[in-house]
Amino acid sequence: MRNLLNVFFRFVADMVNGAERSFLDFLSALVPYFVPIIPAYLTYYHALTEMGFPVWVAMTAAFVVETLGLTSVSTAIRFKQHNKKYKTEGNQAPFKLAVFVYIFYIVVVITVNVILEIVSGTRGGWIIVSIALFSLLSFPASVMISIRAEYGELLEGIRQRYQKPGSSMTPEPQSGTLRKEKHASDYRDRIIEMLEAEHSRSGQVLAPKQITARLKLNHANNKGFVSTLTAQWRNGKGIR
Repeated sequence: MRNLLNVFFRFVADMVNGAERSFLDFLSALVPYFVPIIPAYLTYYHALTEMGFPVWVAMTAAFVVETLGLTSVSTAIRFKQHNKKYKTEGNQAPFKLAVFVYIFYIVVVITVNVILEIVSGTRGGWIIVSIALFSLLSFPASVMISIRAEYGELLEGIRQRYQKPGSSMTPEPQSGTLRKEKHASDYRDRIIEMLEAEHSRSGQVLAPKQITARLKLNHANNKGFVSTLTAQWRNGKGIR
């Protein structure tokens, strides 16, 4: 009964932990795209009330300004990573230009959402500071989106690199973490059992390629160990 309860509670704990990780990963992927709504609304409000723009123009301004901020940070981060990989001048991406675009975005946002508040004088200092901070929320959102994209590309590169024939490491299919590939030496006792069983059944000795195929091992990497172990086993049994 105690063992059954232990198995049950372990199952529940694993299920809850797995769901929690998946839920947090879902939120971290989704939330950054909603963050720019706050500075977009502030831009819309000030363009409408302080600058007298028509509603549709104010909405367009809010959308394009926040999209500019989101994409400029993301582009700058990607360009920076690209320039780390390709250092020759002809292969360099215009990282500084992307940074300049973001600086221009900052100037526009601060002018529309903060300077106009100061000029109107309708709100206190700390409220204006809060508006300024809300106006800059697209920066951490853009960074989060970019680093998640970079991490995804990194994992994909690791998968492609370590799934090549002869690789000693392979990635876990879901977690993206690396696990050590099994070698024939890890199956020493199993190989001997296979040799014993086949010889008792048919009087034949398994070939190294048959053994690696049954164990689903890379034959080129493991044939040396399997051949040596088979020869030792044959000598010990007096089999020629």
